[in-house]
Amino acid sequence: MTHPATTPLPSRVSTRYPLRYAVVDVETTGLHAPSDRVLQIAVAQMEADGSVGRTWSTLVDPGCDPGPVHIHGITRERLAGAPRFDTVVGHLAELLDGRVLVAHNAAFDWRFLAAEAHRAVHRLPVSTRLCTLALSRRLDLPTPSLSLAALAAHWGVAQARPHDAEDDTRVLTEILRHSLAFADTLAVELPLSACDAAETDRVYPARLPRPSARGRGRAAGRRAGASSRARRSPSPAAPRPPGTPSRPARRTRGWT
Repeated sequence: MTHPATTPLPSRVSTRYPLRYAVVDVETTGLHAPSDRVLQIAVAQMEADGSVGRTWSTLVDPGCDPGPVHIHGITRERLAGAPRFDTVVGHLAELLDGRVLVAHNAAFDWRFLAAEAHRAVHRLPVSTRLCTLALSRRLDLPTPSLSLAALAAHWGVAQARPHDAEDDTRVLTEILRHSLAFADTLAVELPLSACDAAETDRVYPARLPRPSARGRGRAAGRRAGASSRARRSPSPAAPRPPGTPSRPARRTRGWT
């Protein structure tokens, strides 16, 4: 993933907002982070002066149906051979480490990344996020909506592939640069939020653990033993209605 060369932001912007950013976008199989999965991730590191550093993007094998292909365009064929999240989470953590996670509707992206990291038994080193949607609302921009497309049009940023994580991250990085410069002229405080790891408490596991062959054999033996005992055990006699005379005991003829 490449970004065009950018001129540094005015020094007063980096002085007011001395932060290091990781601009992120994800494409997903659905909208529910505890059960839906990540299909694509893109990250662009941006410094306080607006310069763009390392960038990275990848498709991710979700282990399930890709969901609304008509929106993100990621088919099963495109996902063939893609890495699982647990094999790329280490590199993702390296790119995010010590930076403010930036995304459009950042709570959505953070919850999906945190949920996937939880499944992979890995902690993402992120404590703070910045939502460009919330920042744009605070700037009171004269746009018909606060969608990524509307903001891109407002700031003159061309979109090449909407709903593609790599292109959306490139577009969002430019929107962030414009937004920070404008926010500085208004002396606006950035709408920063904490990234709470507790949001992943109800994440469904990626897959249920399967017992070993030895464990399956023991379990089958226990079930067979219980079934055999149930067949050998006599069923309890039904209670006799009140007033019913008892039946005399049946005599058996023994061997003489």
